[in-house]
Amino acid sequence: MVAVTDVPAAMVSNQFFDEFTSKVRVKPIPWEGYSRAGLITSDELHQLKDFQKQHTQLVDYSESDAPSLATYVPLLVSLIEKLSSVDALQYLLVVLDELAERDLGCVQALASDMDTVSRVLFRCMDKKDDYLGLKACKILTGIAVTSNVEVAFDRMFAYLEKSMRSELTSVVDVALQVVQSALRVPRARSILYGEAPGCLTQMVDVLKRTVGGRTGAGKGVVAVSQTQYEVVFCLWLLTFERHVAVTIDRKYDVVSTMVEIARSAVKEKVVRIIVATWMNMAQHSANVPGLLVARVPACLETLRVGRNFNDEDLKQTLTELTDTLAEHTGIMTSWDEYVNQLKSGKLEWSGWHRSEQFWKIH
Repeated sequence: MVAVTDVPAAMVSNQFFDEFTSKVRVKPIPWEGYSRAGLITSDELHQLKDFQKQHTQLVDYSESDAPSLATYVPLLVSLIEKLSSVDALQYLLVVLDELAERDLGCVQALASDMDTVSRVLFRCMDKKDDYLGLKACKILTGIAVTSNVEVAFDRMFAYLEKSMRSELTSVVDVALQVVQSALRVPRARSILYGEAPGCLTQMVDVLKRTVGGRTGAGKGVVAVSQTQYEVVFCLWLLTFERHVAVTIDRKYDVVSTMVEIARSAVKEKVVRIIVATWMNMAQHSANVPGLLVARVPACLETLRVGRNFNDEDLKQTLTELTDTLAEHTGIMTSWDEYVNQLKSGKLEWSGWHRSEQFWKIH
């Protein structure tokens, strides 16, 4: 089983996002012009040029030996607050994100002034530029994961909900990865489930649209299996919270969707994270009826018999979950199945409902 501590902190891997970042790094910005126009001071221009020189030299160092540039964090945050040019803001967020990824001191510098940092980053989300907004979300998430500071996850999830409605699959992909990283923080899980249900609803909708190979997005290329993995990974993290684990299927009907995906999934990692999510849910007896009604035991048997998995942990989890659910299915009568449907809130009209004998007996 994968541990929560193994989740990368604010890690985003997307080809389009990475290529765009490379272009932002080298795009010329008229800093001298900003200085002449009075948008930044001459002292800020001098500090920025000094920072850019040192930042360029970081490639000559390993991460452990690189000098800290944390003293420049207040300058970068101040420039983000002052400037309105999307090009300039994109550059400043790129270098700020790189500093935060390399240097814990830079994260601490950001965390020490969260009121200002939050204000400028949420301002970037209002710019109607997908890259800028998602980069701001990534930086906020990195701070939250690394430092014990309050982050307005509800506002960030509201922005990410809108991003997941994009026609660009790359935008949806990055938004999901940011949520995935944010859910490493237990508080973020409670906020997503309790205070940002629109974001979770949109995530589940994205997952359901992948069934049958449809992403529902028209531009960009992100593998359906990757989207499925990212959404279910988020569900898996959520199910570590008991109050979420015992109610999420009733609210969002995710188990039956995961059954459908697991039966046809080609990627082993997709099956692994689905089974891990079911395993978390099966720890709570209130979930057993829903798992049985969704035919999870039959799906597990199909996976065990019909697939030759390389992952030994996955094989073991399949066996353990099968045994756990078998304790409830081994002596189940048609009446028990009917009761389970009532408990799960998902009644199905099956053959024994049409049997006069069933109704006479029960």
